[in-house]
Amino acid sequence: MINMEKKLTDDLPVYLSPYLRKNYGIIFCFTTRNGGCSNGKFGSLNVNYYVGDSRVNVKKNRKIILKKLGLERIDQIYSVKQVHGNGILNIDENISLKSDSIPVEADCLITDLKDTPIMVMGADCNLVLIADINKKVVAAVHAGWKGTLNEIMTEAILYMKKRYKSETKNIIVDFGPSIRRCCYKVDRAVLEKFINKFGYGDFFLKKNNDIFLDLVSINYMQLRRLGINEENISDCGECTCCTNGFFSYRRDKVTGRQAGIAIIE
Repeated sequence: MINMEKKLTDDLPVYLSPYLRKNYGIIFCFTTRNGGCSNGKFGSLNVNYYVGDSRVNVKKNRKIILKKLGLERIDQIYSVKQVHGNGILNIDENISLKSDSIPVEADCLITDLKDTPIMVMGADCNLVLIADINKKVVAAVHAGWKGTLNEIMTEAILYMKKRYKSETKNIIVDFGPSIRRCCYKVDRAVLEKFINKFGYGDFFLKKNNDIFLDLVSINYMQLRRLGINEENISDCGECTCCTNGFFSYRRDKVTGRQAGIAIIE
């Protein structure tokens, strides 16, 4: 298993995969809420332009991440407008990259371009990074409960297989920090949607009269159904709601967003 490791790059705590970078020239990075320049409820490493933070600070925060990763030669980290769907944007040589915030609605970005960082953002939602280590293709997936229900993980893998002829044996998947079953309480109506889609399973827990949903396990189940090798799937295991080191919408409502970033060097 290619595990993510928590690293302190100067004063910027991040989760990285040294093995991927060393052996394949692919960078996977999950940020926390710390190490940036934003203030107040967005303190300090908010990467999202659309939550009420200063655009100047957000741009600085994105630059800070690139600098700490030793990527000063790269100007921008690219993101889209996330809408909790299962839309995919392929970033290739035909797409205009005038801004780091691409004016497209999607929840998955895929690219085979070198030195073109792609990013998804969240404050509880699953941020998942995918790489085909043979074809040198990376994907960044934002999977909240709606995206998970609509199988965005499945859509991303199938897209890579169709567009880039990716083989499951070469696909690596890493789950970043997200809200976990310990904290993600849902109502019966939401649970029924998942049971109707995926059947009964161990992806939820009933405690007294409350229901807690495990979105990581549902996305994991989709990967296994597609034939992704278990040893190629890694999870940092961190709950964003339990830990003050992360942004959490469920906990704080008004807050910033952390990032899941994939780069081909």
